[in-house]
Amino acid sequence: MPYCRECGAKLVYDRETKTYTCSGCGLTYTFQDLVVESHRAFEERLRENEKKRRREEYLEWWLSKKQ
Repeated sequence: MPYCRECGAKLVYDRETKTYTCSGCGLTYTFQDLVVESHRAFEERLRENEKKRRREEYLEWWLSKKQ
């Protein structure tokens, strides 16, 4: 079940208009909107994981130089 990116409420599929409508704020999404948002969120998580990995590596390097 997809969730609204604005308010976090569940999205309900409307067969007549072939769109997803937010049950909280009423915002509508097409299937393509959801695919693009999912892809963007995935790439953002990858970037965050890469930043975290680099910070951990730097901290490990920094602490090894202090001994």
